[in-house]
Amino acid sequence: MHSLLRSFTSRLLLPIAALAITGCATLTGKAMQPVDIQVVDGFDRPIPGWRCRASNASAEYFGDSPIRDLQVRRSSSDLQIECHRGSLIARGTAVSRGSVVDGAVKALLPGGTAMLAVDHLSGYRYTYPNWIRLHIGEHLVFDADRQVPGQPAQGLLADVP
Repeated sequence: MHSLLRSFTSRLLLPIAALAITGCATLTGKAMQPVDIQVVDGFDRPIPGWRCRASNASAEYFGDSPIRDLQVRRSSSDLQIECHRGSLIARGTAVSRGSVVDGAVKALLPGGTAMLAVDHLSGYRYTYPNWIRLHIGEHLVFDADRQVPGQPAQGLLADVP
């Protein structure tokens, strides 16, 4: 009887402990993420004083480059960035990414699909690159999965505005 109770308790507590450790990002994460935005010339030299607008499905943000620690609300939608100076434009799209490993682990846990749904709807599951360097006259796409810590995200050319 004692071993049956111990077995039942361990079977019940193990999923609860796993759930508590991984946690729902909505409960354990942060709604906002800091993002740095710079505009650079063809030689990768920062050019200050560009008027920038960044937006995702959650909000719009405005500032003059360079923008440091812009608090952006996490969202499943991409962050669209456009900076102007006179007739010149620098554009970027920061791709919203959610952790595949985190999603797979949560899907296996009891209630995991519900946690994934809540994290998706709230946007807490997603992240953007934290350092974006826009190039004058280009539209670049930035992906958080390709960013090296402490360095700007490498942009891929999308098109020319």
